[in-house]
Amino acid sequence: MTTERGPILRRRRSSDENEAPPAETREDGASAGPARAASHEPDAQPARRPPAPSTRDGAEPRPSRAPVGRRAYDPRSDRSPGPAPAPSGTPASTAAKKGKKFGPRPTMSDEKLALRAKAQVLSKEKTIPLIHAYRILKGQTTLNEVLKGMMRKERFEQMIARDGIDRELAGQVASGHLSKQRALLLTRMRTLRKQKLHIDGIKAAEIEKIRVGLDIFGQGWVAGRVRNVRPYEFDFFSETAEKSERYFKHDVKAMCVADELDAVRKATSIDEAIQAAGLAATEDRAERIKPEDEVLLKAIESNVIVRFTMRDGELVLGRVRSFGRWDAEVCLETGEIVTVFFHGLHTVSKTLGYTA
Repeated sequence: MTTERGPILRRRRSSDENEAPPAETREDGASAGPARAASHEPDAQPARRPPAPSTRDGAEPRPSRAPVGRRAYDPRSDRSPGPAPAPSGTPASTAAKKGKKFGPRPTMSDEKLALRAKAQVLSKEKTIPLIHAYRILKGQTTLNEVLKGMMRKERFEQMIARDGIDRELAGQVASGHLSKQRALLLTRMRTLRKQKLHIDGIKAAEIEKIRVGLDIFGQGWVAGRVRNVRPYEFDFFSETAEKSERYFKHDVKAMCVADELDAVRKATSIDEAIQAAGLAATEDRAERIKPEDEVLLKAIESNVIVRFTMRDGELVLGRVRSFGRWDAEVCLETGEIVTVFFHGLHTVSKTLGYTA
């Protein structure tokens, strides 16, 4: 067998290597026999000398083989040790995480030091926050405006903590856009109503995704689901129709849950005198009426029975439970809840007439 450098020559083992190693001699002069032959260890092997490096044809000598024996391989020995990481929480490690170079803080100029000293004196004398003192000295605001703002904030916190006014309404009162009495009334209205004051019953039915019954001018009560509510109209999927129908909001007089539709229909009555006038739904805002909020709140607090009269003479008798901007919830004597829309009321209902 040959290679590029020539034939491979096998080195013959010398006669000295075939002979047994000399026996070891103990201190008392007795022969201990061959050291390796007498050993009973399973890993004992005869010692071998490494082969001599070859220098044939003037080539460089090949590196000698590794000594025979077992050695555990440690992969970490091939890696060069890197720099020790900085302890967590030190300025160097924090700066490295943020990608900033750590170094001494820049010294503050004499101008900034003088401005800070003036701001601290002004903040202490006028009892204002330091940030506002800086703004005053820089000409961004005046001391009078800062003091007025602090008074508004103090008033705002007092109305929330002491009077229980809603935070949004308290902000309007503190800025002068709403009276405190009106804010107290609106707060009371919000606590009684499930939905927000500007959301009417039709929109609430779409949000809650419930089956409802609608009392429509000239059609009576129908059951179904409300979809796609818009500012002045909506789509209604009636249970008896094959497709949805479009209705205007001013066409609806009242609304209830579909499961209570039969009981509500039986509880309503008719005022024949008003029915004879033949009034129907109207788009004219001048013909519509709305009971005053104070009257509705008084009816709720006194828990009296009131009568809502519709433009076509239909009557709903019960106790007001809550109200919003566009409608009121009435609890009937039998316990059902009816939502009455203000745009369908007759003028006799402005003061919740016919109080029983």
